[in-house]
This record gives sequence, structure tokens and C-alpha cells, in this order.
Amino acid sequence: MKHKFLILVVALFMSVNVIAKKQVVYVEHFSRVSDLGTAWTEWVRGAVISSLHHYQHLQIIDVDSQSSLSEEKQRRADDEEAFLDDETVRNGKMKKLGANYVVQGFISNMDVKEIVNEKGKKSYDGGLSYSIKVVDCELGTLVSTDMFSCSAKHGKSIDDCIQKMLKNIPKHMKTIVTKDFKINSIILDSDFESKDGKLLKCFINCGETDGVVPGTVFAVKKAILTAGRISWTEIGEIVVESIVAGDLSSCKVKKGATEINAALEEIITIKEEDPNNAHNLIVESKSFK
Repeated sequence: MKHKFLILVVALFMSVNVIAKKQVVYVEHFSRVSDLGTAWTEWVRGAVISSLHHYQHLQIIDVDSQSSLSEEKQRRADDEEAFLDDETVRNGKMKKLGANYVVQGFISNMDVKEIVNEKGKKSYDGGLSYSIKVVDCELGTLVSTDMFSCSAKHGKSIDDCIQKMLKNIPKHMKTIVTKDFKINSIILDSDFESKDGKLLKCFINCGETDGVVPGTVFAVKKAILTAGRISWTEIGEIVVESIVAGDLSSCKVKKGATEINAALEEIITIKEEDPNNAHNLIVESKSFK
């Protein structure tokens, strides 16, 4: 079966409750153990910021970039608050500047040792341990704390050894982004393609303006009513194939084609009979390209 009501799709965007948007992340200065220099700390922090910039659904604000903060403040049309200090950030009030989350870091260990082999040739081995905290600005609550460690061997110089350690940080940040900075949306039941009871293609109501990119994998979840309460169970996965518009993406099925199609058909039937009891299929990002 093939459903195509593109005009209805556009109208539906105006009433959908699950709306994705870019998540604004404010990165503070990192703290460190007393014997660690500022330069090395900034190298780690810079690698974290660079890694977070990779994800299009995030807007990163550096604490050092006051111009960025000013622009964000103006964009959000909030004239009540000037630049906020660290204490205000910790109280969860960065949302006044439009930030959704604050990222804080602490470096507990970072060292590089010179190694001399039997032939007198020098090389450098190093180790890095640090933690990242994510704070929800709106709630003022801790979202997560993650500890990371990495090492490097046989660096040609101190700087080369450090750069080898920093190459591990993108992988660390991918863990945090996948877990803490999810994209949430819905599948549009007004336009999808199926064959022999299996879903072939569908659309979700988020796109370029939300930072969605081709290759993003979403878990598909269906509402289950139990004892008067709604819970959500995963029934499959879809992957973004192309970005159609600022708030629209085309997806193909990765897993659960039969289950997702049956759920969409069920939703259409319920909406015809009792619209108030119909629940759209929601999608939640599972992995980013």
C-alpha cells in the first residue's frame, strides 16, 4: 500500500507535538589537578569542542566566545539577562541565553614520560584520564557523568604523544552524544510506502534545520497501553536516506519492516475511529554517522 498526502503532511507539521530542534550546548572551562598546566588542559578541551562540532544537531557555544553568546542571546530574543557567570550556569540558568545543556570537564591525570631504549633512542609514552559532566540547564540537574581514559606510546616528541592521545576523544564524545543528546521525532502516518505488508519508506518530521543528516539511525517506538498507563516499546529501526526539507527527512527501514508497517496501519484505523486515542510512532536517535 502506498499513502501520499503531501499537502496533509505540510499541515500536520503545525500540530505535531514532538518537534526536534538543534540542541544548544555550552562548554565551560575545564578544571584540572593542581600539577597540570593550562596549555594541556586547553588542548583536551579544544579536542572535546572540535569533536562535538561534528554533530550537526548540536550548536556548540564556547565559554570563551562572548560574541557567540551575545548572538545567541539576541537570537532567542531574551533581554532579561546579561552574560551569566559560572555560578548562574551551575544553577541551571544558562537557558536564559538559549543553552539546553552545559558540558563540564575535569582532567584527573595527564602525563608524558620520556623513554630511552638500549640504543639511546628517545620516545614518549603518555596517559590521559578525564571526566565529562552534562547538566540540563532547564532542570538544573545532572544528566550524566562519564569517565574516559586513553594512552599513547612511541611518540616522536611530547607534542606528538599528546596528539596521539587526543585522537581518542572523538570516540569518547560519540558515546556522550549518542547517549545524552538524542533527536526525537515522529513517523508521519500520512505518507509512507509498503509492499506485501512490509514498510519500504517513511518520513519523519525533522530535517536540515534540526541537524539531521543522512545515515542517522532512529529507533522506532510504539505506544503500549497497560493498566491505563502508556509505555513505549521498540519495534524496529529506520535510517535517514535523504533530507527532503528543513523539517522533513526520508527514511528506509533497517529492522522491523513488518512490525512498523502494521503499527502505522493500526494508527490510521484508530485515527479514523477514535482520534483521541491514537498515538504516533515516535523515533529516537540511536546512532550518528
